[in-house]
Amino acid sequence: MNARDSRWLAWTGPVFTVLFIIGVALEGSTPGEKSSGKAVMSYYTDHKNAGLTGVFLTPLLVLLLLLFFSHLRALARGLDGQGGAAPTLMISGAVLWAGGALLGSSLALALVSSSDHGQSQVAQTLNVLSAADWVPFIGGIAVTLIGAGMTVLSTAVLPRWLGWVALVVGVISLAGPGGFLGFFVAPLWMLVAGVLLSRAQPAASAAAV
Repeated sequence: MNARDSRWLAWTGPVFTVLFIIGVALEGSTPGEKSSGKAVMSYYTDHKNAGLTGVFLTPLLVLLLLLFFSHLRALARGLDGQGGAAPTLMISGAVLWAGGALLGSSLALALVSSSDHGQSQVAQTLNVLSAADWVPFIGGIAVTLIGAGMTVLSTAVLPRWLGWVALVVGVISLAGPGGFLGFFVAPLWMLVAGVLLSRAQPAASAAAV
């Protein structure tokens, strides 16, 4: 991998973070799981354009997410031979995280569609399911961070303090409500890690060859 390719792959992390923040802002405060079908339809009708923008932004976010952690995995394995199980755990978590994001996006699209068609009972049911779609999403974030933390600590592909942050937040994220810590920290971790990787590319790339 040449330095130019390695540098742009490192920037997939920060770009993901920026688009992730935009996506969260577009989603806003969605109806709670106890909301009536009428209230759910009213919300998704009023926020149709923002909802659709978030839906169609998700595949790009998934691509950036997988590119970033695949790049980090490749660098780590280059520094430490096979890199042990940690990089594989990290990329497995990223795949689960991506799957959770796509599931949420599919439910959001279905909510917009059912609201458009005046299907209040369908919208209410989908809204309850949407309120619970955080499980694979947060689970994926937790596994990704734990794998990333172990990878950094075992290979020094990034500063060790960044590895400890990922590991601690990942473990906390496994504990129910603690998952929301990972929701906020993981994108910021990718931002910092991406910037650091882009600045250290010549050395890291040489080790990865």
